[in-house]
Amino acid sequence: MTAQTEHEPYILSVDTTTDARSVAICAGARVLAQAAGNLRSAQSANLLGDIDATLTKAGLRLAEIELLAVARGPGSFTGLRAGLATMKAFAATLNKPLVGVPTLHAVACSVGVAPHIVAALPAGRGELFAQLLACEADGMIIELSEPAHLPPHVLVERALNWPTPLKWVGNGAQTRAELLAETAKRIGIEWHAEVDQSGSEERNSGQRSGKMAGARVWTLARPAATYATEIAALALREYQAGRTLQAEELRALYVRLSDAELNERCRV
Repeated sequence: MTAQTEHEPYILSVDTTTDARSVAICAGARVLAQAAGNLRSAQSANLLGDIDATLTKAGLRLAEIELLAVARGPGSFTGLRAGLATMKAFAATLNKPLVGVPTLHAVACSVGVAPHIVAALPAGRGELFAQLLACEADGMIIELSEPAHLPPHVLVERALNWPTPLKWVGNGAQTRAELLAETAKRIGIEWHAEVDQSGSEERNSGQRSGKMAGARVWTLARPAATYATEIAALALREYQAGRTLQAEELRALYVRLSDAELNERCRV
């Protein structure tokens, strides 16, 4: 599908892949209304209720929406399926253009402009979905690695070979903050956490001297509560470039363990 780019389209965006289900209504880059729920209750009926409430708050009807945007994974399998099924049904029924946004792209987008971002989300069983990305000044997300499903210690080992400064973002990074801080301290990388659990600014380790204030820095970014607005922003870019999909073209992004990791588990 192609798109008109001369006006700001009404966008309905949905994320059901992360811990907090979220819905947003935007007019181009402007947020009109948003809502969040609990992923553990991310059944289609509850999602439809959130969508209806958000439309009401924005003063719009579903028929007035011009672009549908949805997180396509990786993330919660049950939530992912609920979100995709709902938005694909809307796209098919209403004949509206659809954009699927990789969830880790939305997580990286929440940081703002940065040359090296590790977006990380919980993958269950103590493991992570993660990807190295960049966010450019115009909002474009650049993939610097493939998305991966891996244990935290493997992600940290890979990160030792990635460029700095490096920003860590997402609930997966938050839950492994201690591992990240300890690793940074051990190898002489300056560690910053933008906020700690009490909400105050934190700067870790005795490396506050400007001696290491150059490139060798890891920063734990403030966590975003929801990602529906980031999904809308990234979908708008695709819409303006004419890169939208029909319902039957959208596919979920599943990220599994590598063959090497699977083989290692089989040997245990």
